[in-house]
Amino acid sequence: MLHDLIATARIAAQVILALTFALAAISKLRHSGELTGVVQNYRLLPEWAVEPAARLLPWLELAVAVCLLLLPPAGAAGAAFLLAVFAVAMAVNLRRGRAHIDCGCGQSTLTQHLRWALVWRNALLLILAPLAALPGYAPSWSDACSGVACGVAIQLVLISANTLMALGPAPARRRIRIVGGAA
Repeated sequence: MLHDLIATARIAAQVILALTFALAAISKLRHSGELTGVVQNYRLLPEWAVEPAARLLPWLELAVAVCLLLLPPAGAAGAAFLLAVFAVAMAVNLRRGRAHIDCGCGQSTLTQHLRWALVWRNALLLILAPLAALPGYAPSWSDACSGVACGVAIQLVLISANTLMALGPAPARRRIRIVGGAA
């Protein structure tokens, strides 16, 4: 019973992370002309390294996605490394007061400015990496299907949350001030 739950959770973690990296890589490849500017805006790399990093990044993300499904320990290590690098890069820029730059997370149609919620999102995804790397027996078909379904469902929630964050902050609530008068 417990090993079935662990197998399902492991598969779900692999699917969530693989989809996260595959979707980000595909978006970056489709909009590769903009990626150099996004990497440059972070101001963390020397000028000579920006272009090679921008060209390499989507392919690294795609490799991580494939490895998560075929070689989970290697894929999980790659996912953990990239998620940590991205979280640190965002945190450094937020601490510098540079929240206005695009995060480059892969939402090509919506510019998503840096915010601490994105750093925490990456930290939460980072927690999934050790789970995705757990060794395990070959899962039953029901465990595999449950894990895939759970992973896809959670990824859909993450996509929705990212889209809502990209749309911007909620408008400030107007406070109605009642002056004088009796009820």
